[in-house]
Amino acid sequence: MGMVVESIGEDELMRYADLYTKVILTVIAGLLAWGTLARFRGPVVHAQATSSRFFVEEITVDSASQQYQATFQTAINAAAKGRELVTVIPFDQRGRYLAVYTLRP
Repeated sequence: MGMVVESIGEDELMRYADLYTKVILTVIAGLLAWGTLARFRGPVVHAQATSSRFFVEEITVDSASQQYQATFQTAINAAAKGRELVTVIPFDQRGRYLAVYTLRP
């Protein structure tokens, strides 16, 4: 009798282990599929077309000058040529800047 009980117990154990393995593998497969598909639903980034609305010009100012501020303003105004100044960005060396202007339509 002991042998029959033991064989039934092993068989039930195998069924539980088999069910447990199937459930775990199904969960893992579901998570992998969800993780892969979630990447495709992310925000889409589109490259913006180049714009001819802005114009960049290099400005060079003598940084050792006593009148640096006045020279700087004069250089910006001379480069503007009636365009609206958007920003001035320091360039590669002291005294060199990039001025960004908008073009009038």
